[in-house]
Amino acid sequence: MSEQESARRDRATEVRDLIDDMQVDYGMSDECFSSLGMLITDASLAADEPALRTAHDGLRRLYGQLVPEGDNPKVVEQRGRLLGLIDVTFWALRRLPSGLRLKLDPQGHAARFLTEIAREPGLSNEQLAERLDVDITEVSRVGRKLLASGVAWKGRQWRHNVWTITPRGAVCLEQAGLVDAQDSGRD
Repeated sequence: MSEQESARRDRATEVRDLIDDMQVDYGMSDECFSSLGMLITDASLAADEPALRTAHDGLRRLYGQLVPEGDNPKVVEQRGRLLGLIDVTFWALRRLPSGLRLKLDPQGHAARFLTEIAREPGLSNEQLAERLDVDITEVSRVGRKLLASGVAWKGRQWRHNVWTITPRGAVCLEQAGLVDAQDSGRD
């Protein structure tokens, strides 16, 4: 089993154990919610589908068990926090990378764009246009698509956009067979 698979299994187990500790009868502490929020964030950034599914299913189960007791403010707050985390895991699962969603053609602009920013984070639109041998409007169009897919981040440096790959984008490149873990900056 690879380190990545082991980390994913461990994170899913950690999520399951934490949700099991958050049983309604014993109360759900702020620390449990914070820890779960951190795990969900890590799972989302690492495109860890098993951990996200475990969190989503467990949170839905907890929400179903937490029956409102009149106007008890603590129960109302906990139900709200659970609903928020359920929404976050739902959208994180919907945004997971897949070769089908991005349809990365190894010779296409999107794949070449991602490969370039994986090799050298911080490239500007102008630098990418030169490396991809396209005009700057094509870089902007492809960049918007990659940004919306959650596989690239756009920042500003002075008056220029600068691009970096997200952990989700690195996974996408790996799944498409365009780079290995070391080339994409993931260990």
